[in-house]
Amino acid sequence: MAEYEFPDASPETESEYEKFLQDYSPKHTIASTRYEGVDGIALALTDGNDLLIVNKGASFNGEIQGGGGVNVLLLNSEEGGSLDKTSNFSGLRVAKGAWSLNGKDDFAIGVEVIGGAKLFNMGSIAGDGYVYEGAMYGGHGEIRNLLVDGTLLVNKSLGAPHVRGDLTLTKDSTLSYAITADGTPPTIVVDGTAELWNASLNVVAQPGNYSASNEYTVLRAGKVDGDFGRVTSNLAYMTPTLSRSDTEVTLKYARNGLPLGEFATNDNSQKFGQSVAEPAATANAAITALLGSSVETAAIALNQLAGYSTANLAKLTLNSDAPISASMLSAMRQLDSGYSSTGRGNNSPRLAAGNEVNGRVWLQALGHGGKLDRDYDALQHSTHGLVLGADWRIDEEWRLGLMGGKSRTRVDGSLFDGDLDSWHLGAYALRQNGPMSLRLGATHSSHDGSTQRQIAFNGFSDRPKGRYDANTQQVFAEVGYNLGRDAYSIEPFASLGYQRYQRDSYTEKGGDASLQVQEQTRNNVNSTFGLRVAKLNTLDNGMQLTPRFSAGWKHTYGELNSYTRQKLATEDTRYTVEGAALDRNSVTLDAGLDLALSKRQTLGVGVTGEMGTDSRNHGITGQWRMSF
Repeated sequence: MAEYEFPDASPETESEYEKFLQDYSPKHTIASTRYEGVDGIALALTDGNDLLIVNKGASFNGEIQGGGGVNVLLLNSEEGGSLDKTSNFSGLRVAKGAWSLNGKDDFAIGVEVIGGAKLFNMGSIAGDGYVYEGAMYGGHGEIRNLLVDGTLLVNKSLGAPHVRGDLTLTKDSTLSYAITADGTPPTIVVDGTAELWNASLNVVAQPGNYSASNEYTVLRAGKVDGDFGRVTSNLAYMTPTLSRSDTEVTLKYARNGLPLGEFATNDNSQKFGQSVAEPAATANAAITALLGSSVETAAIALNQLAGYSTANLAKLTLNSDAPISASMLSAMRQLDSGYSSTGRGNNSPRLAAGNEVNGRVWLQALGHGGKLDRDYDALQHSTHGLVLGADWRIDEEWRLGLMGGKSRTRVDGSLFDGDLDSWHLGAYALRQNGPMSLRLGATHSSHDGSTQRQIAFNGFSDRPKGRYDANTQQVFAEVGYNLGRDAYSIEPFASLGYQRYQRDSYTEKGGDASLQVQEQTRNNVNSTFGLRVAKLNTLDNGMQLTPRFSAGWKHTYGELNSYTRQKLATEDTRYTVEGAALDRNSVTLDAGLDLALSKRQTLGVGVTGEMGTDSRNHGITGQWRMSF
C-alpha cells in the first residue's frame, strides 16, 4: 500500500478527502443497492486506487474489500447504516447519516466525520480520527489519535472511546457525557495525553436520585492538560463540579441554590415548591426524586405534586347538582296534563294550580355531563341519576311538593379521576295567579366522594387516594308571566338562586406524595333572565304534543375563583391551590317534547345546555308524570 499520512493538524486544514482526490485520481465506484455476500465477501474493488461512494439504498451482507492501491470509503447516505467488516481501506469519510463501524484495524490513514454526520466506532480504527464542527463521534471502540471539533458522545449503551494515542478536545468541541444515579458510567481512556483546551462538558443525567457522595470518573489519561471550560447539566436542582488531577477528571453533584419552585409553570406548582422545607423534606421520597429531576421533569413533577385538582371538587359538585334544581323547575312548569276539566283542549299548554287534579307523582331520569376547562388540563364529568317527586294542591293558587333523588358522578382528568355518590332531598312550591307564576324551591344534597391521583416522574410513582364528605344547598325563586294565547305559551322569566358548598377536610392514603386537604366552603348567588316558549298540539287520537324551548342568560355574583388549602402529609406548611373558576356569565338552553298520553299520564324528554367561558355542561332528561 502506498504511503499516505494525515498531517498533524486540526480539521480546519485542507480536507484530506480532497487531497486524496487530487493526489491519487481514484476510480469512482457508487454503491446504491444491497450487496449479498459470496464466501463472506459482499464487494471487492480493483487493484487500483478506488473511491467507494456509499449512497442511499446501499447495504452489505459481508466484507467490503478495498483491493490494491490507496482506497477511501465515502459514506454519503442520510439513511446511515452499519459496516460490519472492511479491509484494505486507507481512509474513511462520513459525509451524511449516522453510521456504526464494527470492523477491526482498518483505515490506517484515518477517518473524517464532517458536519451533520455521526460515526459510532464499536470496533477499532488503525489511524487517526477528525471530528469536524457539527459532527458527532462515539462508541467504545479504539482509535489511534482523536481530535474533536464537534461532539464526543459517551453513554451507557455506546460506551466510551479508547484512544491509544492522544485526545484533543478543541475550544469549540463538546463532550456529551451521560450518567445514571445507580450505576457507574463509562470512562474515556487515553493512553497518551488528553488536551482539553476549554472544551464544553454537557452532563446528561438519566432519571434517578443523585447523591452528593457519588463520584464519576469522566476521563483517565497518561496525562491531562488544560481544563473543561463551560460545564452544563440537565438536572434542575443539582450542579456538577469537576476535579482534575494530572491523570483524571472526576465529576460530583451538589445541591444548587435554586428554590424548588424555580421551574414551576403555574402558580399552583410554585406555591407547592415554596411550601417544602429543605433539607428535612429530603426524607420524603417524592422530594428526593424531585431534587434529582431534569429541568423538563421538574416542571412535570411540581405540577403533579401540587395536586391542584382538589380545588375543582367544589365546581364539579355544584355542576352535578344543577340537574336536581332543574328537575324541580321542570316539574313546576309542566304541572298540567294538557286537558281541561271539560275534556276539551286547554287554550294554553299550562293550567292554573287550582284545577280538579289534586296531586301528582313524577319520575325523572337524568343524564348530565360537562367539561371544566383549564389552560393546562381539562376535567370531564358525567352524572346519572333518578329523581322522584310528588306535589299536591293546597288551594286555588298554591301547590306544594317534595322530591328525593340519587345520582352518581364520574370525574376524569389527566392523571386524576374520582367518583361522587349523592343523595338529594328537596321541597318546592308553585303559586299561579292568572298568567303570573311564582316558583320556589330548596334542596339539600349529601355527597360521598373519592379521588385518585397518578404521580410518576424520575423513577418515583404513587397513587394517593382520598375519601371525603360534602354537602350542598340550593335555593331558588322564579317569576314568570305568560303572554301567550290559544295554544301558545310565551313566558318571559326571571330567577334568583343561591348555592352553598361545604366539604370536610381529609387526608389521602398512599405514599410520600399524599396530601392533607383542608375543608372548603363557598357561597354564590346567581340570577337568570330568559324566555320560554311552547305550543300545545292536539293529535287526532286525542293525545297532546307540546314542543318547548327556553333560553336564558345567567349571571353569577361574588367570588368566582375556587381555592383549597392543603399540604404534603409529611410537611407542616400549607399552600393554596386554585381550580377552575365559575363562569361569571353563561347561556342556558332547554328544549324538549311532552306527550300527554291521557288525562292522567304524560311522558317528556328534554335536552339542556349551559355554555360559559370556562366550562360546558349538557344533559338529557326523560320524565313520566301521573296525576290523581
